[in-house]
Amino acid sequence: MQKNKFKNEIIFSVILISVYFAIVNLANKLSGIINIPNSINALIEIVFLIVVIACLKKKKLLSYYGINSLKTLDYVNLLFCAPMIIVALSNLRYGIHINYPWYQIVLISLKMFGVGFAEEILFRSFLIKAIVNKSATAAILISSTAFGIIHIFNLLYGADVIATLAQVIYATALGLMFSMFFYKTNNILPCVICHSIINITNTFLPSNLSNVQLYIGWISFILPSVFYTWYLYKTKKSLVKNN
Repeated sequence: MQKNKFKNEIIFSVILISVYFAIVNLANKLSGIINIPNSINALIEIVFLIVVIACLKKKKLLSYYGINSLKTLDYVNLLFCAPMIIVALSNLRYGIHINYPWYQIVLISLKMFGVGFAEEILFRSFLIKAIVNKSATAAILISSTAFGIIHIFNLLYGADVIATLAQVIYATALGLMFSMFFYKTNNILPCVICHSIINITNTFLPSNLSNVQLYIGWISFILPSVFYTWYLYKTKKSLVKNN
């Protein structure tokens, strides 16, 4: 019975991830067809968020999948989530470049918040929970690696090869941090917030950054993520109140 449950959860996670990215790809094309960039994407992301939360709430699985109050976290032992905050805000050192009408800013922000939520739920909540009872190490590594590798599909949209490979590397580092945080706290919300801020600030980065600035940016993602992953792994302190 346990073996069937493990198999079913893995299949469910893989299918849901595949369906999600297929729908996102379709939304990109539909937004282009109606000539309102990001419109269908934003709609799809928000609908996905609402449907997932409604389904988990109906099945009383919100807490199981890490949608818990931020008040349950012991912020002192979590170093006040400082490494996650550093990573989330690191793009702001170069300022932001907004060359969009106001409605596009709203659509992009909704879309990127939705992507942050969706990818954390899919790669952290669902995938880790599917594997963790077999092996916590495997759950964290598979979730992180899959999250990193999925970014290679940006090449299909004309992304630069070097930049894409760098994104795979730092996304894997971010994935390790998010996965370890979720595993140790069973709270996905800080990961969603951090992920969403990174997505939004990445979108509004100035377009004229030098290669050196880009390299520094990538390192600023990787180093705090690796440090926080190591800290969360090594610490014996309780990271959740009354735990």
